Amino acid sequence: MKTLTTDQINAVIEWMNTWEQLKNSAIPLRFIEDFTNQLNPADILGSTRPPLGIMPYLIWKEHRKSELMEAIRRYLNAELKVPPEWITELNEHCK
Repeated sequence: MKTLTTDQINAVIEWMNTWEQLKNSAIPLRFIEDFTNQLNPADILGSTRPPLGIMPYLIWKEHRKSELMEAIRRYLNAELKVPPEWITELNEHCK
């Protein structure tokens, strides 16, 4: 796909914002979705973005703690033995 200029991208996006006026026209509504899916984010933002990194440690730690608590609760509700390593790990995250 040929790289569009910023003016071209803005013109198409401006046109797409008025698509409701074109509801009964021959222009397929999926064009908007297809066009935006093909755009390179760098073309819109004017710069390149870094690749997705990792979840910050503190967020991961809280998420992991919640997952452990939910899993332990499910095991207790099912009257199953909770693996001791889950309890150990939960205790480590709670320090």
